[in-house]
Amino acid sequence: MVRCMALGCVEFAVPGNTLEDKLRALESHKMWLELVNDGFNKKQLNNILGILPSFNTPIKSVQAYLLHDLRMLSAKNRDRKVALSHVEETIKIASKVGAQNVVTVATYGEPTINNPMEKCIDIFRHFGKLGAELDVTISIEALSRDKTTFLPSISEVYRFVHDLGSDHVRLMADTMHIHANGENVAETIREYATEIAELHLHDTNSKPPGQGSIDFDPILKVVREKFKELICLEYRPSLDPYADFINTYEVVTKIISAVR
Repeated sequence: MVRCMALGCVEFAVPGNTLEDKLRALESHKMWLELVNDGFNKKQLNNILGILPSFNTPIKSVQAYLLHDLRMLSAKNRDRKVALSHVEETIKIASKVGAQNVVTVATYGEPTINNPMEKCIDIFRHFGKLGAELDVTISIEALSRDKTTFLPSISEVYRFVHDLGSDHVRLMADTMHIHANGENVAETIREYATEIAELHLHDTNSKPPGQGSIDFDPILKVVREKFKELICLEYRPSLDPYADFINTYEVVTKIISAVR
């Protein structure tokens, strides 16, 4: 028997012009949604909360997406405040939509603040306390050395999370970033399988799994055998997002179903 795996997809990769379209596409495949907080306002959040009851598609994770540009470890106090506020808002949104996880990063690029590690510890302790209050996990995505100079690997983010010691701050992994660091993706996931709160399936150059250079067969074997947490498709769709979505779903589920 093949273990049933609840597969999610990040909002920007799901085909459809509206949230209803996207939820409908996911519902037809019994998938869940990773919502993207790209700065939507209270009216937009209320609209989401009004739509959700009409679908059987859960939101299990929310991305603090503006961290692609905002910097929590900036030397500028205003920049830090804006970035922290965005994550706090995302944690509250996750609680309201029933999501269990918030996707964050420590920083893209290089920190400019003095003592970035000390500051990062303070920041994520604060997020952990808020997560505990709202029953939401805050996961720190391990980027790669071409994306950041600060905690640029799974092992470094794991040590940070372990030393932080918060039940509501956990490690997150992305197959593209692990591969970019020259690591064996399947073996890295196997090593940290019990520590990872969410795994993004993401091929090279942000392509859908199966369209880049990563071999997903051994990765998905490990996922099926060892991984029990959130697993989510993340990629940049082509000019035919519907075909990307269907093909990627079929590639991933076919590999998992073939594993014995």
